[in-house]
Amino acid sequence: MHSFTYESKDSNNNSEEILGLLQFYTNLSRNVSWLIGDLELVPLYLGDYHPTGKPEPQRISLTMIQKFQEEGFLRLSLKEIEEMLNDSLSVHRAVFVCLPEHVEVSHFHGDAESLSLQHESALHEITVLDDLIIINSAFKLRPSMMSGE
Repeated sequence: MHSFTYESKDSNNNSEEILGLLQFYTNLSRNVSWLIGDLELVPLYLGDYHPTGKPEPQRISLTMIQKFQEEGFLRLSLKEIEEMLNDSLSVHRAVFVCLPEHVEVSHFHGDAESLSLQHESALHEITVLDDLIIINSAFKLRPSMMSGE
């Protein structure tokens, strides 16, 4: 595994940055999904109430936070992660582990403060811990956002 560490551009508004990394590493591999553990997500603030007075539609970020709290981890496709992060302001801590879809997972306990790999079948692993982003990948390629291009 190749390991890279860098500091987030804005840890209080990093959802797009994290999404860019997930898209980059998903495109390197086919037929993958992402395990997510140790998730601390900040949903977008949309105000106190809906301006029309109608009930708010169910927010995907809040739904995913609730599902994570119930199950202890999430296994999502890139499309599902895109929906979640587009409805989020930032990720304060999380472990994203890219696995081939055929790998069965019945439980997963990610730890953003762990220095070891979180899953033995991981193709890529992205850990977010406040302003640090740590990447472990089977590939030596770095996203352009890391190399200053």
